[in-house]
Amino acid sequence: MAKKSFAVIGVGRFGQALIEELVNLEANVLVIDKNFEKIEKIAKLVTNAICLDSTDIEALKEISISSYDIVIVATGMNVDNSILTTLILKDLGVKEIFVKVQSEYHARVVEKLGVDPEHLIWPEQATGKRLAKILISGSFLEYLQLDSEYSFISTSVSKKLIGKNLLELDIRKKFGVNIVAIRRNDRIIIPSSQTPFEPKDEVLLVGRNDLIQKFTIWLNGRKQD
Repeated sequence: MAKKSFAVIGVGRFGQALIEELVNLEANVLVIDKNFEKIEKIAKLVTNAICLDSTDIEALKEISISSYDIVIVATGMNVDNSILTTLILKDLGVKEIFVKVQSEYHARVVEKLGVDPEHLIWPEQATGKRLAKILISGSFLEYLQLDSEYSFISTSVSKKLIGKNLLELDIRKKFGVNIVAIRRNDRIIIPSSQTPFEPKDEVLLVGRNDLIQKFTIWLNGRKQD
């Protein structure tokens, strides 16, 4: 499975935490900021770091910003700059845009530009590290970090689960994670050891972060590092 590519616009506290975690997760990351000193500091960490103004449409075209899978607008308190950057990214056909928003007004404007409401980042509700894990995983439908070591996730079943049950799969023993419920047709089911998984099920599970990662790698057929 090809790795997703990310572009992060803005190297404030949130942006830096996001960038560092994406790098830790071995993502391909482009960093953009108009402050040369910030770019100099972050350049050692990332695949590519460029000093430019994100409201300069020609500069963004030149670096082929639309070729990146996900672009995160993590700029600081300048709401007008963030809105204009988002508008330009939409016009350039960027596939997925996440935006750090500062207020209800900011959020409403960004939504009107066509950004998915679920892609709005409220700094008081999300950290850069948490968002990085969500973006990297791709397979997580929901992600809730319980503390520094444990998380709760929801993810779609794969062929490895369909038609089988918890007794057969022995997931707790093999991976150290617990499937606590199944979401099926918008209903929550608490599975018995013999409840078979169905094609459109979502599994809700809890466990240590590193063990969840191993389980989802196995579930989606990716090779472990």
